[in-house]
Amino acid sequence: MTRGLTGLLSLTSFQRSKKPPKRIKSRQKVVPTIEKAHYRRVAGLPCACCGIEGFSQAAHSNRHQDGKGAGLKAHYLATFPLCCDRPGVVGCHTKHDQCIGGDRAEMDRRSIIYFAHTKQQLEVTQ
Repeated sequence: MTRGLTGLLSLTSFQRSKKPPKRIKSRQKVVPTIEKAHYRRVAGLPCACCGIEGFSQAAHSNRHQDGKGAGLKAHYLATFPLCCDRPGVVGCHTKHDQCIGGDRAEMDRRSIIYFAHTKQQLEVTQ
C-alpha cells in the first residue's frame, strides 16, 4: 500500500490490500467400500469389553504391530467393537484410547483378546 503526498492511503491501494484470503482445499480420505462394510459389521456387535448392545463403534487398535503410527490408524481389519460415550457414562472406547483403568501394556493385551473375540463372532455371523 502506498501513501500519497497527503499521507493518506489511496483508494486503489486500499482496494488492492483487501484481497480475500486463499482457501486451502481439504481433501477427504476416500474409504473403500469393503472397509465401510467391515466397520458396519464390527459396530453391529456388542461391546467387546462390557457386552452392552446398540452402542458399539469400530475401535482401531493402538498397537504399532497393527500398523498404528504417528498420524496413521491401524489396518481396518485391526478393529473391534467398543461402546461409545453416553450421557453420564464414559464409554469403553474412550477408556481404551486414554488407558483409563490400566497402562499401555494392559490395553495391548486386551486388544489381542478383543481381536480374537471379534474374529470369532464375525466368522459365526457370516
